[in-house]
Amino acid sequence: MTTVSAAPQSRSYLPLTISMMACLILLINVSFKIIQIQGMVFTASSLVCPLVAIIYLLVLKQCNFVQQRHVLHQSLLALYLFSIGIYLLVNLPAAEYMHDNPAYQIVFEDIPKKFFASTLAFGLSFYLPHLLCCAKRKEVLLSPKKRLLLALSGGFFFFSLDFYLLFSEPHVHSFNRIYIDSLMIAAGILFSAGIIYLGCLLFVRQLHWPFRKFLPDYLSHTLYHYLVGFAVTIMLICLACEYRLVSLSNEWTLAASGLLFPLTFLISNLIGELYGYRANLYLTVVLLVTELLFDLLLMGAVALPSPEFFNLNPFYSFIVPRRVPAATLALFVTFTSNALCLEHLKKTELGQSRSWRILIANVLAASLLCLVNYSLLFGGIYPYEQIFHLAVNAWIYKLVAITLGLPVALWLYNLFSKQVQKSLSTIKQA
Repeated sequence: MTTVSAAPQSRSYLPLTISMMACLILLINVSFKIIQIQGMVFTASSLVCPLVAIIYLLVLKQCNFVQQRHVLHQSLLALYLFSIGIYLLVNLPAAEYMHDNPAYQIVFEDIPKKFFASTLAFGLSFYLPHLLCCAKRKEVLLSPKKRLLLALSGGFFFFSLDFYLLFSEPHVHSFNRIYIDSLMIAAGILFSAGIIYLGCLLFVRQLHWPFRKFLPDYLSHTLYHYLVGFAVTIMLICLACEYRLVSLSNEWTLAASGLLFPLTFLISNLIGELYGYRANLYLTVVLLVTELLFDLLLMGAVALPSPEFFNLNPFYSFIVPRRVPAATLALFVTFTSNALCLEHLKKTELGQSRSWRILIANVLAASLLCLVNYSLLFGGIYPYEQIFHLAVNAWIYKLVAITLGLPVALWLYNLFSKQVQKSLSTIKQA
């Protein structure tokens, strides 16, 4: 269990954690994407893996050793959670009209293989080397050159191992050519990042801005970071399965994304009750920014031309541009309303009861989510009668999930509240 600690945190700690988690999940999404530009044939992973290494370099520079271990822990947990969540949702019985849908060939292809490749490559390239090199020899973290060497070597090994595990069996067409071209792309990005990093160390002095000194209390808690990371991972699972419909019975059809989404309400409730509505609104901002950046990177990767023999992602070019405004508006309306309701209901007589406060806020937020999300997401794709049927089923399911999850939320609040209040008091006295 994650302990509630209030150690001094860097302001960049949470953004770097979420960035690495999102990039690793993006890697799973585009694992089999092959790009062909001006005679070069390379994988999308040759662009994403160096990005993970660059974020890792920034983590080594900006965060202390304990924070670095937390970043790597959360990133590895995100890989596990995303892969398991997608695998479970994919193996639920699909609606009859989904069997010939091209969504089957997008994220959902070879999930165990993608998970094994990305997890093993990340563990052997970043997680274990950091533990072995930095735990006993922390002077490595004090040397900019050693930090750079650790990040660049990790980036090369991460890409190479991930590529080999993905494409060696079955042996993909033009394996050697694709690997050499991809290695050149990855090496170019990594070496360019290394040169820029060294140039900044030599010629750019670190700036100290006055507003950087103020850090909200909730950002000093490790528990808050893990809760936000969990919510982000669940959101990305839901985004990946947004257009997949599952049939639980002859008349009970649901969007797969809605099955796990109530877990984000649970996290929002905990954050709102433990840390206040400002921390809850900060969660909303993190979810919105992550969703926008993730979808933009995904659109950029998919928009790049692919050879005919390995073009697996035509469906994305249709669903992602449509999904961005729908998901952004739905997330904003849902989590903002939930955060503000939890806060303002405290001033009412009925809201003095934590159970009623959480239940009312969640029901209102879930109703707004179904109203906004389904009308924008499925409009023009399915008949309006079917959209209404999906929205009603989703609303009923969310009400049941919220009601069943209420005792869990109260139990978790009681479990962590005393530790959080004690930590907040310690911070205010310091």
